Amino acid sequence: MTATEHIPTKRQLASQQEIIQAAASCFMKYGLDKATMKDMARELGSSKGRVYHHFDSKNEIFFEVYRQAMQFCFDAVLPIVNQPMAADEKLLKMAKAHAMVMMETLPFQRSIRQGVNVYLHGHKIGAEREVLNALIARRNDYEDLYRAVLQQGVEDGTLSTPDVAIAGRAIMGALNSLVDWYRVRPDQCRADQIRIADTMAETIIKGLSA
Repeated sequence: MTATEHIPTKRQLASQQEIIQAAASCFMKYGLDKATMKDMARELGSSKGRVYHHFDSKNEIFFEVYRQAMQFCFDAVLPIVNQPMAADEKLLKMAKAHAMVMMETLPFQRSIRQGVNVYLHGHKIGAEREVLNALIARRNDYEDLYRAVLQQGVEDGTLSTPDVAIAGRAIMGALNSLVDWYRVRPDQCRADQIRIADTMAETIIKGLSA
């Protein structure tokens, strides 16, 4: 078999993405433990055979949901991290971007929030533990972006905190809580999401202003 035969076609990638999206919706609706491959097929309006054609297990799909959820966060925040600006302004923009991602990709973000808790508290994943650990390390890398800016702010005098590590966790915890209470409403527009993101970010970050 040649190397090119291992490369999925655009059609296959699109089909996989549809399954991942459906899975995220099912995880959010039913919970990670209760959601099944059959639920995902129903969400797609397809057969279980289509799901199993691309993925061997629910765990494998969950890990893909996790990867994409984290990538959404990195894609939104890294461009801000690389901008030349004062640390307090940068941290505020990062927090707003993160809050928007939480709302715009809610099924993905809620899935990993509940999923990690399930896996870390008794779910049997065996050899997949290494995969989960790598994903958690990826999440830690993301949180390190915030800690680095916090440290920069402490050093340049624009931010004040007695403990950068704890402050970083507090920021992430507060922003991530959006997935617990935020609900998509039919009458909601993007301006409403921006208002929520702005309010949360300013409430959280301005408490750290020097």
